[in-house]
Amino acid sequence: MTIISLKKVGYQTPAGNVLLHDIDLKIAKGELVVLSGPSGSGKSTLLNVLNGLHPELYEGQVTGTGSIGISSFPIQDFTEHVATLGMVFQNPKTHFFTTDVASELAFVMENYGYDPARIRRQVAQQLTTYQLTALEDASMFHLSGGQRQLVSIAAANMLPHDLLLLDEPSSNLDHQAIQQLKRTLIQLKQQGKTIIVAEHRLSYLMDCADRLLVLNQGTIIEDDSTDQIREITEQRRKQLGLRSFTPIAIQLSTSGIKREPTITMTIDHLRYRYRKQSTLALEISQMKVDNTNINGLIGDNGAGKSTLFQIISGLKKAKQGAIAINGRKYKPKQLLAKTFFVMQDVNLQLFFETVEKELLEKAQKPERFEEICDKFQLTPLLQRHPHSLSGGEKQRVAIASALLSGKEILLFDEPTSGLDYRHMQEVSGLFKTLLAEPVLVLVISHDEEFLQATCQTIFSLVDGKLQEIDQLEE
Repeated sequence: MTIISLKKVGYQTPAGNVLLHDIDLKIAKGELVVLSGPSGSGKSTLLNVLNGLHPELYEGQVTGTGSIGISSFPIQDFTEHVATLGMVFQNPKTHFFTTDVASELAFVMENYGYDPARIRRQVAQQLTTYQLTALEDASMFHLSGGQRQLVSIAAANMLPHDLLLLDEPSSNLDHQAIQQLKRTLIQLKQQGKTIIVAEHRLSYLMDCADRLLVLNQGTIIEDDSTDQIREITEQRRKQLGLRSFTPIAIQLSTSGIKREPTITMTIDHLRYRYRKQSTLALEISQMKVDNTNINGLIGDNGAGKSTLFQIISGLKKAKQGAIAINGRKYKPKQLLAKTFFVMQDVNLQLFFETVEKELLEKAQKPERFEEICDKFQLTPLLQRHPHSLSGGEKQRVAIASALLSGKEILLFDEPTSGLDYRHMQEVSGLFKTLLAEPVLVLVISHDEEFLQATCQTIFSLVDGKLQEIDQLEE
C-alpha cells in the first residue's frame, strides 16, 4: 500500500528561489526512508512540503500532484492533514509550548480534547519508552539539547499517527541516546508506521532503513534500496557528500603533539548548582587546556558540558572556583570579552537581516572576511536572511562569526550539527589551521567522525565531573 505518492513536486519561495523541483516519490506504508545529501539540498524543505507547512506557514508556491496519506496534494485542509502525522523539527525548541516535560507531552493530546485519564496513561508510557521518567517534572529550560530532542520525539508520538517525519533527530544526541532512538524507530516500524528521517549521521540507520534517498540542489539524485546501500563504495559515498555508513570508534592513545603553548587556561575547584536543585551540576577539581591541541569535550546528554562552556564564557557564574588564562584570574564579565561561544542552538546568535551583516557587524578581523566566506561557501548566501538558511548553513555562519571575532578563546557547542560530510571535513580542516594562530579552541561534540578527524585532546565529563584526559592518535 502506497502512503505517499508525489509527481513533479516543486517549491519556490516568494523571492523566486527554487528549493525543490521535479520530485517524483512513492513510499509504501511501513517503510523507513532516510533522506540525506549536502546541507541546503532540500531535505528540510521536502519534509515541510510533506507536513503542509509549505505553503500554509511559509509563503511560496507548491507545484505538482499526488497524495500524502488521506490527503490529496497539494494539501487542501491543513488542520485535518497535520492530525495524521507526527513531526520532529531540526530545532526542538520551535515546537515546545509548556514549561515542564510531562506537560509538554500532555499538551499534544489536550489540544485535541482527549480524555484526561487516557492522556495520563499515554504520558506515563512515553516517559518510560524514552527513558524520561527521571525528567517528568523537569523544567524545559534546564534540559540539555539531547534531552530536548528526546522530549520532542516522545511528543510527536503521543497521537496514533501512521506517518512520522523527523528532521536531524540525532543531531544533539550522545551514543546511548542514539541507540535508544534507533530501537524506538525499529519498534515504530514494526508497528506499521511509515517513517521518513532526514539525517546526516547515517551509521545508526543503515541496518534498519529500507531506502536511502539522496537530494542535491532540490531534487532526488539517488534512490537506493537496502541491498543497493550496501554496494555503495566509500568513494561514491564521499562523492555524494554522505557521512560514514558504519560507526566510528575513536582511537585514543597517551601520545600528544609537542608544542610550546602560548595560551593556557586552568579551572580550579569549580562548583555549580542549578537554581532550586540540591545536587551539584558541575564539580571539577582541576582542568587545564592550552592551544597546542584542539580540545574536545565528550559526555552523555545532561552531563554538564554546555553549562561548563557557559561558565567559561562568562554567561553563567559558578558557585565557587576560579578560571585563569595564562595565570591571570578572570571574572565572568572579563571572560565575556576574552571568549566567543558558538551555542548549540545557533538561532540564538543570528540577529541581522543578511548573512553579510551578521558576519561583519562585530568582526575584529574583517581582512579575513572573503577568505572565510570562500572556505565555508557562504558567498552565495551573503544577501540571504540568516533565519532562512538550513540548519547546516546556519552553523557555518556562526562558526565564521567566531573566527572573525578576533577573540582568543573559541568555544564551540556541537559545531557539526546539521553538517554534511564535506562541510564537516572543511570545518575540521579549518579548526586544525587554528593551531597556527594565537587562539585556544574547545569543542563539545557527539560527532565521532568530527572528533576523530579534528581533536588531539579529549576530556570526558560524567555527571558533572571530569573523569579523564586522553589523546587521539594522529
